[in-house]
Amino acid sequence: MCYLNAFLTFLAVVFSLGTTRAQPTKTLTGRILSDHLEGVPRANIFAQDTTVIGTTDMEGYFKIDVPVNTNTLLFASIGMEWTRVNLSADCSTLEVLLLYAATYDFMSVRRVNRQEFKRFKHLPQLYQKAYEKGFFKSRAPCAFPIFTKWVPRPAKR
Repeated sequence: MCYLNAFLTFLAVVFSLGTTRAQPTKTLTGRILSDHLEGVPRANIFAQDTTVIGTTDMEGYFKIDVPVNTNTLLFASIGMEWTRVNLSADCSTLEVLLLYAATYDFMSVRRVNRQEFKRFKHLPQLYQKAYEKGFFKSRAPCAFPIFTKWVPRPAKR
């Protein structure tokens, strides 16, 4: 009976590994720059379930394989704001700008969100500047950043 349980467990593991690899994938290449138009080294790229699927090199370049149905990625690096982007269906070269993290002391949540949104609105101009200087290859991005409001945690009682 013990051998039968071990054999069935082995078969379940083999079949589960086979189904996870059966998903079609696409390859995304690209670069991550800071808002000062410098490559972001060792930035992590996450799938929507916060699984690290890639890391940039020292110049900010990356090459990752993602499932075809992936439409959202998350980019993070030390000292930078986490950036979530929506991918277009035909995206193969992904170029992303990350903003440096800012600290706001003695401000209301509403005012912090306004300050962050002002910085966020300048991303299209920064993208064009990066394209004109030759850092990015495509004139228009195929991934669009999503602005996320800061929401404080409720206080513990």
